[in-house]
Amino acid sequence: MNLKHFIAFAPPTPNLGELNQLRGVLSALMRFHGDGDIRFAYNMDMCFENVSDTPLRRHLYVDDAAFARDVGRCLDVYFSRHLLVPRVLAVACSQGENENACPNADAMCRAVKSYYERHQMGKLVTVVVNSRMYPYVSADVVHICGHLLTDEERRNLKAGTDGEKKFFISEGIIHNMSRVFIRQKFWQPKIRKVIEVCRNGRPNVVFSLGGKVDGDEIRFTLSHAEVIWRRLSELNDKGYNIIVVNGPRTPNDVTDYFYEHSLATDGRIMFFNSKPVAQTDEERTSERWRIYSGRHEEAFIRQASEVGNVYPGVLGLDNTLAVHTFDSFASCETAASGIPTAICRWVEIDEAVRPDCYRLADLLKDGGYVIDFVDFDGSVEPKDLKLKLLPNSNYEFAEKIKRACAAG
Repeated sequence: MNLKHFIAFAPPTPNLGELNQLRGVLSALMRFHGDGDIRFAYNMDMCFENVSDTPLRRHLYVDDAAFARDVGRCLDVYFSRHLLVPRVLAVACSQGENENACPNADAMCRAVKSYYERHQMGKLVTVVVNSRMYPYVSADVVHICGHLLTDEERRNLKAGTDGEKKFFISEGIIHNMSRVFIRQKFWQPKIRKVIEVCRNGRPNVVFSLGGKVDGDEIRFTLSHAEVIWRRLSELNDKGYNIIVVNGPRTPNDVTDYFYEHSLATDGRIMFFNSKPVAQTDEERTSERWRIYSGRHEEAFIRQASEVGNVYPGVLGLDNTLAVHTFDSFASCETAASGIPTAICRWVEIDEAVRPDCYRLADLLKDGGYVIDFVDFDGSVEPKDLKLKLLPNSNYEFAEKIKRACAAG
């Protein structure tokens, strides 16, 4: 067999969730072989560097030419350092950009394809991940989460009126989580002292905090934090080990709330910061809200040095319930990895702007893949919840991409 070895790459993204979706695509491409003669190798530099002064989002530029010019500058730098030419471009559709998300993704596909054509670099297959329905022109393969489809769009797809050959529909998101990955993180030496504290025969709750987005459609306030804390305290009183982790979108005041309240429990409820910590005055500004700044910078820097990022390693604890606020799609990752999962709706989301958050929570709950955290009182332990395993769509998506690569 004459094997063709390909690599894939992606535009830069500051969003951890999107980065994990892109990693999930690349990981599936490498591991899935199918019947063809195409193999993918791992690309250490998965994302090309952004060397422009503006985030590479088409809606932030005055016109297509200005956007394409900056994308070209970034690609010039990439190819000055790499000899192998990627044959797949994977673009994560950023749902936080609302109506700009899909046009931005298509514009990126168009700009990179045009660059390949100008430099006679051969065929490029463009892939969009985590999209809504949209009349893509420059994307060759499009992944759409089922919860991002309206009823009318579903009917059109079934009727074959919306170019269904381009689209791949999944029940959840493409992601980079797996049971193997969790176990690898579980055995890392840095988090052993955290793990050992919880290996006491008690059930566990790992609560992953979501947060805000650039607009006003998602809000996570101290009032929401207080409600969540009361429920976690009740579960702790019933004998549960509690671990709380934040994320880059978690507001700093909410981060401070959980950390300070955890200190008062003398280790019964543990909090671990996962936000990057501000190092300069420029990073201590309201515009850089994905970077932690505040009263506990030194403590969080010390914590990062001592234990690193404990999530997802702590998910490897036996008899553990993973809880996610429903502004996050990470519930798909744990539900597909066989971790009992709950969705917490105690954050404020404008349903008119982000109906996808509501649809996903309902889809997962109605499908028997997760429970609603409001219904979890701890009387039935996580190991006895009997939840269904959410299908992992990564390999099916990889097969569709490889077929597109093989077609010419």
